[in-house]
Amino acid sequence: MIPVPVYDVVFQPDGRRGRFNKDTTILQAARELGVDINTICGGAGSCGKCIVKIIQGGEKLSEPTYKETQLLGKDDLRNGFRLACLTEIKGDSVVLVPKESRTGTQRLQTEGLDTPVSFEPHIRKITVGDETTIFHGDRAIDTLTSDTRILGFSVDIGSTKLAGYLIDLSDGSVLGVETAMNPQIPYGEDIISRLTYALRDQESWKLLHESLVEGIDKLLKEACIKADVSPMEVYEHVLVGNTTMQHFFLGLDIEPLTHSPFTPANLGHRDVSQASLGLGNPMGNIHVLPLIAGFVGADCVAAILATEVYKSDDLSFLIDIGTNTEIVIGNKDRLVACSCASGPAFEGAHIKHGMRAASGAIEGVWIDQDTLEPAVKTIDDAEPVGVCGSGLIDALSGMLRTGIIDTSGRIRTENQHPRIRKNGNTSEYVLVWKKDSALREDIVLTQLDVRELQKGKAAMFSGAHIAMTKLGVTASEVKKVYIAGAFGTYINRESAINVGMLPEFPLMNIEHVGNAAGTGARMALISKSSREEAKSIAKKVEYIELASQPEYNKAYMDSLMFPHLDLSLFPETIKKLEDHIVYSQIHQNRK
Repeated sequence: MIPVPVYDVVFQPDGRRGRFNKDTTILQAARELGVDINTICGGAGSCGKCIVKIIQGGEKLSEPTYKETQLLGKDDLRNGFRLACLTEIKGDSVVLVPKESRTGTQRLQTEGLDTPVSFEPHIRKITVGDETTIFHGDRAIDTLTSDTRILGFSVDIGSTKLAGYLIDLSDGSVLGVETAMNPQIPYGEDIISRLTYALRDQESWKLLHESLVEGIDKLLKEACIKADVSPMEVYEHVLVGNTTMQHFFLGLDIEPLTHSPFTPANLGHRDVSQASLGLGNPMGNIHVLPLIAGFVGADCVAAILATEVYKSDDLSFLIDIGTNTEIVIGNKDRLVACSCASGPAFEGAHIKHGMRAASGAIEGVWIDQDTLEPAVKTIDDAEPVGVCGSGLIDALSGMLRTGIIDTSGRIRTENQHPRIRKNGNTSEYVLVWKKDSALREDIVLTQLDVRELQKGKAAMFSGAHIAMTKLGVTASEVKKVYIAGAFGTYINRESAINVGMLPEFPLMNIEHVGNAAGTGARMALISKSSREEAKSIAKKVEYIELASQPEYNKAYMDSLMFPHLDLSLFPETIKKLEDHIVYSQIHQNRK
């Protein structure tokens, strides 16, 4: 048997090195060595974010693929740039991972509402003499010959991040908060990419399951170290997440989630032993909140619990924005919910200079009405590296408000301005000149970027519009609007309405509530009644499967326009923008 050749690969500037079999991709080698490379599509070769530069050994790599030629261009390939996911090792190589190809230090949202709740945890202890018995409800689960603390750990499993809260179950106090990026990200930025990866084979599915469990275990241990306690004192976990994340965590079959009717394995709440997943004290319990339906998961149940929309007299609107956006509208009498495939564009996917909310990301943009010159605000006031979701929404709003784009989203290159230009066949607007950029290249928003963002905002608005129509209400009737999630926390409310991402709610009615799902998980950890209410909420909410609605395709297409094809839905916005907004031919014809 002929042995497989093995080659040395060095990653700079990390200095990490390893030996890899011939035909291993650079991305696979980076993963094994723990080298940080951004890969939004999970290695499918479609996002173009895993760009590396070959310092040595370029001639010993696989030939550029057609996809690389399309995404990088001949000039970049000639200068040694390659896509890590498509480039196979054929010899010893030195690879540079540029700053813009790294995930970076992310800004993760942990803060949320502080909703009052009765303190009545499922876990309690009784000490008699030298013997301490730990109870879960009325069932004894552990007996010790010495006293011990009883702790709990609640986790919000997001597609992008994990947020864990270490709680003292004797008084409900928070001992520590820990966050981390979801360890599944290298295998796919969005839910669809991860499901596709998991369906490759049993090993791929197992890898996604184990990486998530290991990520939560690491989160728990780091929280315990900082609080100077032991994971063995953690007797209960409460976890929430979207439908896919819960299936991966529990090791359930994900195949039914990949095709209509997208039926979860089980909608109800679950209790499993901590021993079965290797978390905390093996005698402890893991409680997973119930799902609503389809892709409206336990994180949505937790957010409803935290915002208390389910028991409010007022008509309320809750939106948890992410790659998969959940929308809930109603009050104590009736609640409807839907899930919008808003996509990862607002996380930076398929956007030329898009990125997550990390240091150096442009998070705010203001464009001068007269000069069309932009002012930008970056996270940590660092040199600009790219644009994150809140900055993208601001940029779109500013471009619409100043006539840089018309209401169809077309960049108007007839504007005689140095920042508005053609680059090959693509129009673009320059946000940052290269002299002011950490990339030492112009940071731009291209026509293709605008189209990607239109898809995301259209998915959100059309979902909201159909949900409100089903309930028979209009935006003006909604008294409370809650925007949840890390991205939702930082978006400018006015910008979101200007571009038609949100219905035209009165700004004074909109409240940012941070990680509402995390708050709901903490409530369920320390309160039996909250856990019971979560079960009732899941049964009460009426689920709308948008794809099955006959009016959805038209609603989505109409929502692609800025702010919408039907301008009567945005009367105050149009009045405000009237002096400078440029109507597309479609709107002019309707007028």
